[in-house]
Amino acid sequence: MRPATILLTTVAITLTWLTALPCMADDAISSSVSVSPSPKKLNGDEWRAMSLAGSRILKHTDQAVTALADKKNEDALTNIGQGLKLVQIIDATLPPSTVTTDIKGGGITYEDKAPVKPRFVPIYREYDTVDIISPIIAQKQARADKIASAKRSEVPEVIYAGVDYTGVKLDLQLAKRDLQTAQDLIKQGDVKDATASLQEIMATGVIFEFSTVDQPLVRSMNNLRLAESELKAKHPDQAKVALAGASDALKNYQKLASDSRAKDVEKLRQEIDEEAKDLPQQKPEAFCPKTADWWSRCRNWLGTW
Repeated sequence: MRPATILLTTVAITLTWLTALPCMADDAISSSVSVSPSPKKLNGDEWRAMSLAGSRILKHTDQAVTALADKKNEDALTNIGQGLKLVQIIDATLPPSTVTTDIKGGGITYEDKAPVKPRFVPIYREYDTVDIISPIIAQKQARADKIASAKRSEVPEVIYAGVDYTGVKLDLQLAKRDLQTAQDLIKQGDVKDATASLQEIMATGVIFEFSTVDQPLVRSMNNLRLAESELKAKHPDQAKVALAGASDALKNYQKLASDSRAKDVEKLRQEIDEEAKDLPQQKPEAFCPKTADWWSRCRNWLGTW
């Protein structure tokens, strides 16, 4: 037998022997990832404060851009400092979830637990009272003008954010990074790049989301807030109309929700309808905690079935 034939035969026998070997259990690899939500839950008033803080970050960002255009660098730095202070407040109060990762293989176990905080902060609720929409849309439009015309349709045309969009949120990590970058650039005398960094917050850091399922919830939340405002202004009739609007919106959401969720929605609707009957006798200090609770329950349903 020739040497080449002997070599090929030996290789074939070796491969057959290796293939026939049983796979050892320790050679397998497995993994699992679990998320444990924080036991702390934000109530309605806390979410409102969070929303307001997010909108104020955008306000200070826009004012910093204006100050730089007017060559008022110190005013720009003051506004950036205010924005970063709000970022710190939000970051300190957002309840983190715990992400646990387990990986096993070769007789070795890897485990890691890390706290993870939400990256995005809801800000849409302040759009009906704080004028931050205009500069945001302006920056998004400016960004869209630099890309292909086919992409321009992605820039939303906002008339009333509470109705047209169910979710408007701020990328907190991006805002923090760009505010800090702008702060450093201004101190270095680079106003042009500092302005671009601030504009990026409004152009890409604000995310609009739309969901047919969530839209009735947002309409209900807006009406609950309106009812609260009207009662504080001593307009019980208008407050009653707003509560009716909130109840009707929940009725529409109830048709889209799962069976278990629909029961909870019906219970909330009954509470609202019952309170609406005696609304003229209600005092704001007694009524507002109720609307805060209703608003919080709606907020917890957003984005979930």
